[in-house]
Parts: sequence; structure tokens; C-alpha cells
Amino acid sequence: MRCIGVLSGTSMNAKEFILCEIKGEGKIEVLKYKSYPLENELKSELKNISINGSGMIEEIAEIHYKLGMSFADSLKKFIKGERKLDVIGFHGQTIFHKEEGKITLTWQIGEPVFLSKVSGLPVVYDFRKCDIAMGGRGAPLSPIIHRILFGKVSKKVAVVNLGGIANITLIKDGEVVSARDVGPANALSDYIIQKRLGLEYDKDGKMAEKGKVIEYAFKNAVKFFSSIKSKSLGYEVEIAKKNFEEMTKRARIEDCLRTAIEISVVLLARSLKDFKPDVVILCGGGARNKFMVKRITEESKNVFISDEFGVKAEFVEPILFAFLAYMRMKEKKIDMKKLTGAKKPYLPGKICRVV
Repeated sequence: MRCIGVLSGTSMNAKEFILCEIKGEGKIEVLKYKSYPLENELKSELKNISINGSGMIEEIAEIHYKLGMSFADSLKKFIKGERKLDVIGFHGQTIFHKEEGKITLTWQIGEPVFLSKVSGLPVVYDFRKCDIAMGGRGAPLSPIIHRILFGKVSKKVAVVNLGGIANITLIKDGEVVSARDVGPANALSDYIIQKRLGLEYDKDGKMAEKGKVIEYAFKNAVKFFSSIKSKSLGYEVEIAKKNFEEMTKRARIEDCLRTAIEISVVLLARSLKDFKPDVVILCGGGARNKFMVKRITEESKNVFISDEFGVKAEFVEPILFAFLAYMRMKEKKIDMKKLTGAKKPYLPGKICRVV
């Protein structure tokens, strides 16, 4: 099957599309990848409702449809000239995720009907809500693809996705033994540089490299994230952004950015300490931050970027949703009991098709 994976990550910087030929588990070939910028107005609206927790029902409904149409416009460009396509796996944009209480609350927006309309394809979506319905937490989902892509690299493998949030998958003898979010990766640094300078991110970590650690802000954030018991993060990162901004408002931007990176690096190193992996594989946008990667390699051993194992760092997460769409259309269930707590295997996602 020729499957498309579509998502916008927690950094809200871009719409990502990947086309894969999937012939079964472990038989995934990437045919095409493209990233399109998220429109500035839409990006601002999304950050307003997710970071500030604001937004009336009508406003959120409008953004839900606008985001779906935005993805559909980019999808039209992405599939131009492609003849045989089978399905789209669409994650959408997470605007809220919280594990506390009797049931996990999660909300991904972006109306899938528009993607189906422009492509004529079935769209599989709402992967996290399906997991929650089966008694799971809705996250983490990425260990499924981490195991398939990198599980056989060595006896003990740690796969680290550096998106807005850093999540880690620990694999032993080809099986996932543990997976969780460990703290921010790009979230704090992106937030601060956007607020202070209006830039999207600190390219290659060049500004952070010139800074010094702000000890009180560093210790506060590390203590905060170390105290969180849930395996997936969402609203906690939004709280941390506001706290970090308040604690560093009089500091130099270089020092703020350096501190943000050190928070990520130390939390990650602590998460790897007991497992002692043979190999640490970095993927996600943060794997392109040269200074962050340098600091990770200084604190942890045997660190590589996923490119060195044949999968570009940007490809990993979009591949996940192409693969989940494949599993849904083939009516193959996934077993998430050890990862999310889902009570039994289930078919991932809902199917939307309008033409």
C-alpha cells in the first residue's frame, strides 16, 4: 500500500507529509517527504488556544476547520502527479493533553474531511482517542515505529525523539521495555526566542552556545519535570513555558536558550542512566540542532542521528502515522498494553471518506 503520513508537531512550525510504500511490518520504503510552513495567522491562533488555554467554542471550531483546509491545500501540492495512493494517516494538531484524573483528556484538531475531499482517499485519524477508548492514555504511540525502524540495530537501543517534547523508547532484544516523555526538547527554547525576538527557533543552537546556565531556572525546571509521574506530557510543558519565561525575563536571551538546552540534556541523560543502552538514536527536528546534539553526546555515550541508520531524522514521526493508517486499512490490531495501558489490542484510528 502507498500510504501518506501527515502531522503538525508540538512546535507548530510546519505541516509534514510523507509518502511510504508499506508491504508489511518492517517493510517500509519512503518515497517522498515534504514540509510546508504553517500560515502565520493560523500558527498564532493555535498557540493562543494551546499555550494560553483560551478560546471560546466558536473560535476553536473555526480554527479546527481552517487547519483542516490548510492541510488540504498542502496535500494537493504534495500529491500532484502521484497516480496510485491508498490512504492518509492524519494526526492533526494537539492543543491539549492531560493524564490526570480517571480518564486522559486529549484533543487534536484539524478537520480530516477536507483532506479526503481533495485527495479522494480515506483518511485515518483520531489515533489517540481510540487508544483512550480502549483504556489507554493515548500516548506514547511512537514506540511502535521506533521498534520497527531501529529495534534490531543493537541488543539495547534507546530512540530519542527531539520534537517540542523529548520522548524516549528503550528497546531490548528487539522489544520495547519502556517508553515515556522525559521533558521539553525544543519547546522552551522555541517559546522564548519567539516571544523575545520573533524568530522561529535558534538555528543550530548558535545563540545558546554563547550563553551560560541560569542556575535557579535550570534547577526549578529539572525538579518540576522530575516530579511528574505520567508517561506523557502536554499541559505540563505549557506550565513550564510560563514559569520559565517569568524566571528568566531579566536574563540575556543567550543565557535563556542555553538553560533551556541544559534542562533537556540533563533530563534525557538521567532517563538513560539505568538502562545503559549500547546505542542512542536521535530523531525529530531537535536532531538538527548542532549544539543540542553536541551537549547530548557529551552527557551520554554512543549517540547517533537516525540518518546514520538509513532514516532521516524528520521522517520518523510522519512514518508512524502512515504505518498506523496502513494497519487500520488492513484491519490489523495493535497491542499497546505495555505502552499506553490499553486493555486489549485494537484497530488504530477512525476512517473518514467523503468521495
